[in-house]
Amino acid sequence: MDYAELLDRYGSMIESDLKEQFSQLIENSRGYHPFIAYAYGTLGEFVLRGGRRLSACSTLMAYKAYTNEIDERIVKVSSGIELYRHSILAHDDIADDETMRRGGRTLHEAFADGRDRHSGSGSAIFAGNILYSLAIKSVMDSGFEDDRLAEVAGLLSSDYKDINESQMLDLLFEYTEPSVEEWRIMAGKRAASLFRTSMLTGAVLAGAPADDRRILEDAARNIGYAFDIQDDIIDTFASKEQYGRDPCGDITKRKKPLHIIIAMERNPRLESIMKAGHELTEAKIREIQEIVRSSGALDAAKSISREHAQEAEKAIDRTGMNSEAKDFFVSFIRYVDESLDWYR
Repeated sequence: MDYAELLDRYGSMIESDLKEQFSQLIENSRGYHPFIAYAYGTLGEFVLRGGRRLSACSTLMAYKAYTNEIDERIVKVSSGIELYRHSILAHDDIADDETMRRGGRTLHEAFADGRDRHSGSGSAIFAGNILYSLAIKSVMDSGFEDDRLAEVAGLLSSDYKDINESQMLDLLFEYTEPSVEEWRIMAGKRAASLFRTSMLTGAVLAGAPADDRRILEDAARNIGYAFDIQDDIIDTFASKEQYGRDPCGDITKRKKPLHIIIAMERNPRLESIMKAGHELTEAKIREIQEIVRSSGALDAAKSISREHAQEAEKAIDRTGMNSEAKDFFVSFIRYVDESLDWYR
């Protein structure tokens, strides 16, 4: 069974738990204020809207890798990881002024209904904080041993700090010309941090050996880098029919992924386009894509992504995880690698 099938199977278990949690939150809050009940309904719709639950399923698979079982406790923790991820997305959408997320409105857009953008953004900030607190509660109420839960709480706290640092750098880079090394620092605190939290949480709660945890941390870092680069390439080159949004959406916001940084270093024309900061026409989008290709930046970024994917696969193979978990993570890593060939 490949990683996509496992995501569907285990993702449905996590979603069932999340539905139950939000149903209880809505019911309890009706007793003291209808707006809070509405807020939890809005949060539930946001979290349960769709997606593959990759982060949460990574936690569950890392646990099963060392215990050969799935129980209610790890499902509850995996739900917490999903809530944790969405707490990040809620704030990220505000910073990027996004209006849509997976086919639905972002939280700040939804909370602006009947009021204004100030109310929407303010409520979404607090709602994102609530999602983080719900994530911690879901983990801490799962029933695992106190010492292991304390270690996981430390992971979540440390990586939440790192992800917020990465978001600050990402915002800064909209106004500066970052180097490749600066991008690496930022990316090392973004997807790499999320994969680290997801995978190590499962391993810690399963009682995985210390050596394996260190190897998994290395694997997670490399998976994160490979995934980040691939995701950014998709944003630049995928059509709206493929991706559900216009190409170069991030670049329109002056964001600077790895392939753009490399291309700017090699072709001054791209730097002038990025500095202009105006809305990109179809012609400008085609020009950006061509500069990234012709400068060799696309191939360079692909090569770096593949190097990280290879290192991640080697690390997964060195662990003592069971064959199902190894196949799950390797299958995902290879998907990220192979999908790079879709964009030339």
